[in-house]
Amino acid sequence: MAIADFHLHSTASDGTAAPAELVALAAKQGVRTMALTDHDTTAGVEEAAEAGRRLGIRVISGVEISADLEDGGEAHLLGYFASTESPALQSQLKRYRDGRETRGLQILRNLEQIGVPVEWERVLAIAGEAAVGRPHVASAMVEKGYVTTIGEAFDEYLCTGGPADAPREKLPPAQAVQLIREAGGVAVLAHPQYLADVETTVELLRDAGLQGIEVYYKNHGTGAIARLGTLARHHSLIAAGGSDYHGTK
Repeated sequence: MAIADFHLHSTASDGTAAPAELVALAAKQGVRTMALTDHDTTAGVEEAAEAGRRLGIRVISGVEISADLEDGGEAHLLGYFASTESPALQSQLKRYRDGRETRGLQILRNLEQIGVPVEWERVLAIAGEAAVGRPHVASAMVEKGYVTTIGEAFDEYLCTGGPADAPREKLPPAQAVQLIREAGGVAVLAHPQYLADVETTVELLRDAGLQGIEVYYKNHGTGAIARLGTLARHHSLIAAGGSDYHGTK
């Protein structure tokens, strides 16, 4: 049976494998169809697609966009098949990436205030050509010896609402769905198990044009898969799935 993975990240955002390397890794795992869904960018899609053609892997253009919920939470939307040439989509993604840099600088100021200073130049070096994200800050913190793992950095400092976290600009979820749809894409709600009220959020986004939810996910047990599958069927939504792979570091 052919394997598909519709949620993967590369060094174009906060993954550890370059797009072509990621496709090769997926191929070794038996994946035959995959979507590159980097945060706030489609910059790696062309490289991944070229690697896919060489290796016989179908690579779908994708992107992951964050949105603010009214309850203070955050929803992530995956956009499959969205045109990488869409001016509206690319304009908004650039605003997101610019906001990531502003947020990164504020996070470093917050870290310094609590006695955990990190150099901005090192964070930029770790990020490379990608927009700065919290995982890059976390990697710098590991290098400095403040924490032993990236996960620990998030748990202790960088998680949403954590002592060093800082907000950044995000669209309301309905507008994020519409942005994906207007670019010709398929809008899917990512890792819904992280939401405080999945049913209400799905209903809100369905009315805005949501087309699927991520039923199959690395942290979903059989019970969660069953509940989310029922929810998807109830709202006539696609039951998508992906690993949310970022890398091994």
